[in-house]
Amino acid sequence: MNQRMVLPTAKNPLQRKEKDRYDLDAYRRSVKLKKIRRIILTVMSLLIILIVLLGGIYLYRNYDVDNLAQTLTGGQTETGTVISNSFPVSLGGEIPQELTTTGNSLVLRTTDEVIFFDNGGSTQHSFTHRYTNPVLKSGGSRLLTYDRGGYGYRIDSGSGLHYSGRTESTLITGTISSRGSYALAVSETRYAGSVIVHSRSNEEILRWYSASDQIVDLAFSDDGAYLAIACVGFESNSLVAKVYIIDVNRPSSEEKGVAAFAGAMPVAVDYKSDGSIHLLCDTFVGVISGDLQTQLEVPFSNSIYRYVFTPSRTILLNTDTSAVSFTLTSVDRSGNKEDVQVKGGGNDVCVDDNGMIYLLEKTSILTFDSSLELKKELATDSSVFAMATLGNKLYLLSDSKLARWEDMALS
Repeated sequence: MNQRMVLPTAKNPLQRKEKDRYDLDAYRRSVKLKKIRRIILTVMSLLIILIVLLGGIYLYRNYDVDNLAQTLTGGQTETGTVISNSFPVSLGGEIPQELTTTGNSLVLRTTDEVIFFDNGGSTQHSFTHRYTNPVLKSGGSRLLTYDRGGYGYRIDSGSGLHYSGRTESTLITGTISSRGSYALAVSETRYAGSVIVHSRSNEEILRWYSASDQIVDLAFSDDGAYLAIACVGFESNSLVAKVYIIDVNRPSSEEKGVAAFAGAMPVAVDYKSDGSIHLLCDTFVGVISGDLQTQLEVPFSNSIYRYVFTPSRTILLNTDTSAVSFTLTSVDRSGNKEDVQVKGGGNDVCVDDNGMIYLLEKTSILTFDSSLELKKELATDSSVFAMATLGNKLYLLSDSKLARWEDMALS
């Protein structure tokens, strides 16, 4: 009988060794490997969550997320609900807040939207701002909209969005020049505030810091070469209003000059067409010459109720504490002042391209020339609460519609 013999010392390499179920070392190694795998997976998950979180914070702080999403998805549709082809424009349940102009456009701000209209009443462009405290500043054909106390800002015109961004610190105020450059004042941890100046192409030009004075308002000169920064501070325990002048074209943030007015609270600042500066304070208009060599104070009575800056004048509507007595005041570039008492109070004031001043009362509009001589009285609807002029055309805003004066005039 043939019988195959296998030597006891021979080993078969193909024969798998049976696993010893009682091998404690192998069991410990298996448990340890599983534990390491769990730790690695947990760390990787936490890293992914951290990256997503940091990415979200970065996008929120530096970009308008809504506009970024529209860009990524290719969506460029209008976000507004007020679409019109002619005047009068029905607001369709929107709550109007403000009416202004920029370039050849009327701009209406509601609680949620900013809408551009041409002079025929057609909607040009609109967007949902989602800002808590939206502020509109126009310069040339562009509009700067920023969230005072927030971080977001954007630049638009009737043709659409040009740029949107976010600041690293909260916004105090801002302005935009007729050339498209713009400046934003923001809060700082080590300073009272700073001003960041950007070019038309959104590149940072310079940054100016205020050590102790609180920044109130900003204004560019007509050519965009200079920036006036209105501030308020304390000296010898008294208020001091100051205007710092910055040469935007210089690489240094050193001031070209500074003008100070003791005992005043600044409200707004404006460059005039001849290079002079008007600093509107609580009790007077400070007039600073273009060469910064002379300055004077032009006092006015009562408290500021409304004001309008034009290239040549500052127009004020003042009232007493009871809002019974109103005064219309005009201060020219040299500091010459005209006053007129207004019989029926005032709700709004605006100026057209010819220098005609329109004062909105309850059911009428008073029209004055540049010398504050009353020229005529226009009857209008009592629901009107705001006005604006585009060219020499007068537009009126009520709770339900935006219209030309002739559309809302009373016969």
